[in-house]
Amino acid sequence: MTDTDHSSPASTPESAQPASALATAQAGAGRARRGGFVPAVVLLVLLALILGGALYYQNQQYRTLRADLQQQHEQSVRLVQETREQAGQALSLVQEQAARIEDLRGALDATSGQVQELDQALRMMTDSGSDLLLLNDIDHLVTIAQQQLALGGNVANAIISLEAAQAQLARANRPGLAALQQSINGDLDRLRAVATIDLPALSARIDRLSDLIGTAPLLVPDAAAHPAGQATPAAAQAPAAGTPAAEPHPAAQPAPEGWRAVAADAWQWTRDAAGLVSRDLRSLFDVRRVDDAAALLMSPDQALRFREVLKQRAVTAQLALMMRQSRIWQAELEQLSRAIDQRYDMRAESAREALKIARELHDTPIEIALPTVDNSLAAIAAARDAAAEEDEQDAPAPGDSLRDAAPSPAVAGSV
Repeated sequence: MTDTDHSSPASTPESAQPASALATAQAGAGRARRGGFVPAVVLLVLLALILGGALYYQNQQYRTLRADLQQQHEQSVRLVQETREQAGQALSLVQEQAARIEDLRGALDATSGQVQELDQALRMMTDSGSDLLLLNDIDHLVTIAQQQLALGGNVANAIISLEAAQAQLARANRPGLAALQQSINGDLDRLRAVATIDLPALSARIDRLSDLIGTAPLLVPDAAAHPAGQATPAAAQAPAAGTPAAEPHPAAQPAPEGWRAVAADAWQWTRDAAGLVSRDLRSLFDVRRVDDAAALLMSPDQALRFREVLKQRAVTAQLALMMRQSRIWQAELEQLSRAIDQRYDMRAESAREALKIARELHDTPIEIALPTVDNSLAAIAAARDAAAEEDEQDAPAPGDSLRDAAPSPAVAGSV
C-alpha cells in the first residue's frame, strides 16, 4: 500500500506528456480542419456572388432585349398598318383611274366616230360638193405661202403650203380648175429655183471673225493679243533683222599667227559689237505708216473696250443676217472692215485674215429677190368669179318663179 502510494506520484508526469501531445494534436487537427473550411466557405460565397451577378446581368440583358424586340414589333405593326392604308389608298386611286380611263375611252370612241363622220362629210363636200369650198381651202394655203414669203422670206414653208394646195387640187380632180393648178405649178417651179443663203456657213464665218477680233494684234500691243509665252511680230522680226546674214564659210585656211591673229580677233569683236548695237537701236525705234494717229495712243483698257465694241458689232451683223436686214448687215461689216484696217497690225496673219473675212462678208448679199404667188391668187379670184357666174346663171329669175306660181286664165275661169 505504501509503495503504491509512493509510485503513483512519480508516474504522473510521464502520463501527462502523452495526454498533452494528444490534446495538441487534436487542437492542431481542429485548427487544420477550421483552416480548410474557411477558404471553402469563402470560395463558395465568391462563387455564389459571381453566379448572382451573372444571373442579374443576364436578366438585365434579357429585359433590354425584350424591350427592344417589343419596340420593333410595335414599329413593324405600325408599318404594316401604314402599308395597308397606303395600299388601300393606292387601290382606290387605281380604281378611280380605271374608271376615268373607261370614261375617256368611251369619250374617245364617241369623238372618233364624230371625226370619222366629219371626215367623210368633208371628203364628200371637197370631192363632189361645191367648188367654192375647195377654192376657199386653196386660197387659205396660198395666202399662207404669200405671208411666209413676205414676212420672213421662208421659201421652204411657202413651198410646203403650195405643195399641199397642189395635192388637194389633184385629189379633187376638177377639170374646171386646171388653170388654177397650172398657176400653182408655175409658182412652185419659181420658188424651187430660188437660190438660198447658207446661213450656217455665214454664221460660222462671223464667229471666226469675232475670235480673230479678240486675238489679232493691234498697232499698240496689249495683253489680249500677246498672251504669256507668245512673242510680238516686231520682236519676232527684230532678231532676224539685227542678226547679220550668215556668210559662206571660206575654204579652210591656215590660222593666222602673230599680229594677223590679233587683227582678226579685233575685227571679229568689232563686227559683233556693231551687230549688237544695231539690233538694240532697231528695237528702240519702230517706223511704220499709220493713217489714224489715235490708234497709237490707246491704253490697254481702251484697247480692251475697243475689242468688245467690235465684237458687239459682229453680233449685230449676225442678228441682221438672221432677220435679213441688208442695210444693217452692210453698215456693221463696213465699220468692222474700216476699224480692222486702221487699228490692227496688218503684219500679223490673224489681222489680215480678219480683214479678208470682213470684206468678203460685206460683199455677200443676204437679201434675195423672192418670187411671189400673185399668179395663183389671181387664178383663185378668176375661178371664184367664174363659179359665182355659174351659180347666178343656174339660179331661176324672180319673174319666172312668179309666172310659174300664178294660175293660167283658163284654169281660173273654170274654177
